[in-house]
Amino acid sequence: MRDLCINRNNHQKPTFHPLGDFLNPALALLGQGLKKSPIGQKLDFANHPYLCKGLYRYIMRRK
Repeated sequence: MRDLCINRNNHQKPTFHPLGDFLNPALALLGQGLKKSPIGQKLDFANHPYLCKGLYRYIMRRK
């Protein structure tokens, strides 16, 4: 499950990139945003366009 993204270089050989290379930066930014938010305060995801609407709804339902 690690190598889900396939890109082709100039020689048309498949190059595999771990899914973690894509997810780690987004998760790191999300973690920074959550650390800065006080407990009980509504999270403002308007400044995080990489988050999907479904994740926002999931978090709001869990409160």
